Amino acid sequence: MTLRGIIAGVFLLLASPIYASEYCELILKEDFRETSNIKLVYHDGGVSLQPNSPIIDKIRFGSPAARTNLRSGDRITSINNFTLPNDEEEAYQKLISILEPPGVRDVILEVTHLDETSESVRLSKNSYLGHPIVEIDILFNDLEITQQSSKSLLDVDIHLNWNNDRLIYLLSRRLEIPDRALNCQFQKSQELDNILEKIWYPTFDIDQIGSSLEDIKYESLLITNDQDKPYGFQLIQQVDFLGKNQSDFRKFPFDHIATTAAFEFQDSDLSHNKLYQPEIIIKKGNDILYEWQITDHKINCCDSEIYGQGTKQTINYSFSLERKYFYYVLKIIMPVVFLVWLSFSVFWIHAKELESKLAVSMGSLLTLVVFNFVFGDDVPKLNYITVLDAWILLSYLFAGLTTMITIYSYFDYYRDKQTGTFNTLDKKLRFIVPVSYHAIMLILYWGLTTNWSLTPTPLSV
Repeated sequence: MTLRGIIAGVFLLLASPIYASEYCELILKEDFRETSNIKLVYHDGGVSLQPNSPIIDKIRFGSPAARTNLRSGDRITSINNFTLPNDEEEAYQKLISILEPPGVRDVILEVTHLDETSESVRLSKNSYLGHPIVEIDILFNDLEITQQSSKSLLDVDIHLNWNNDRLIYLLSRRLEIPDRALNCQFQKSQELDNILEKIWYPTFDIDQIGSSLEDIKYESLLITNDQDKPYGFQLIQQVDFLGKNQSDFRKFPFDHIATTAAFEFQDSDLSHNKLYQPEIIIKKGNDILYEWQITDHKINCCDSEIYGQGTKQTINYSFSLERKYFYYVLKIIMPVVFLVWLSFSVFWIHAKELESKLAVSMGSLLTLVVFNFVFGDDVPKLNYITVLDAWILLSYLFAGLTTMITIYSYFDYYRDKQTGTFNTLDKKLRFIVPVSYHAIMLILYWGLTTNWSLTPTPLSV
């Protein structure tokens, strides 16, 4: 008997995957089509709670709750004059036992808003038709700043999770699939094309000037009728987004940029995974980027609006970055300043050494001109002046100024019949000129980074 039991157990263990695989094949072969715009029946009045918590996670668009003062983040403390238990899970179970069952009834909720004010809200808990609730989770893969910092190429995986009880019931009845027996994960491109042509699934687009979806690659689709799992459908897709950056290149190379991918979903009721941790994305992104440093990252979900016969919701996935300017300071700014200081050495050369003084000043100026062509490819091509441009032009001016001062100093030395080793003018200018040079550099930096205003407007995402 023991041997028979072992054999039977092994047989059942091997048979289960076979039957599950057969159900997946049946779904691929079954001829059915869902409409592109589906609505499902909900009975909760439009109040979606955080898992095992009496805190409101989301007020569903177009629901009875959307016509009240209930807001995401409100804590429900009482329902129908019954004070909820202090234990959050018990309070959650009490709430869903009243909110989720079908039926028309008025419910009185005592809530505490985020600003600590309390309010009593009457909710007409009617059944209503709503778009499928879709949980979206965006997983960061890569970020590349391209086209001389004017564009950002973002690579992400977008996980979409939703329930469609009506379709699960239809498939289970037509294909005679027992409860919890359906657990299909489609990964082949042909299978995915086959299934996605038959079922409704959340779709999104981009409506941003200068931005586009470069590529969308479907990676897998999970369909299950296991009620213990939070969602019956999960679609994973890899998305390449090319976005136009918001920037202020006048501050280059001390500039900042901001980029946002605004994914617009139609006929979906979006919610975002609350376990998302922006600091992990910031760390991962900074490990990838070399020229830029991510300073902030946000996900803003979900702006809703009526769109034709349906709804449109937008989730904004945004980054703020600042340029790592050490490269430009080390390779461009410091050599330029050194060459200018080299031209200032004419004030320390004997007044009679005109040829030597001109050789130093002219050599410094010509070296600056040549050096400008060397680093020309490392700076953005713009039709306005940046901080770096202003400093380079200022350096040209002072390097050329030393040449003119050298000629005048030689003339002044002999005109005044001076007899000292140095012209008295040179003795004064050897301190005045360098201080003036750096003072004007600071003034230009302040003016260009603040737009010559005492109250500059910060760059926003």
